[in-house]
Order: sequence, then structure tokens, then C-alpha cells
Amino acid sequence: MLGDTLVAKGVVTADQLQQALAEQKKTGEKIGDVLIKLGFTTHEKIETALK
Repeated sequence: MLGDTLVAKGVVTADQLQQALAEQKKTGEKIGDVLIKLGFTTHEKIETALK
């Protein structure tokens, strides 16, 4: 799961991921988009973490 990978690589905290997952349930958006919208990370940091 993307969220777990981002936590493992230190891009976001577990708490930030939980907040984003709660928001995702409300909006149906992709988790990466929610994390960015909430200001927890950037698109560039997500891309780097996935390489």
C-alpha cells in the first residue's frame, strides 16, 4: 500500500497517514492526493519514495 511505503520511508508519519485515510473515506480521493492536499507531503516526495 502506498501509505505504508511512505511511512516506512519517512515521507509521512503514521498519524498523518491515519488522518489522510479518514479524509479519503469521506472524499474517495486517492491517498497520495489526500496527503498532498492536507499538506503532509509533495508529489515529488511521493515519486522519489517509489523509486
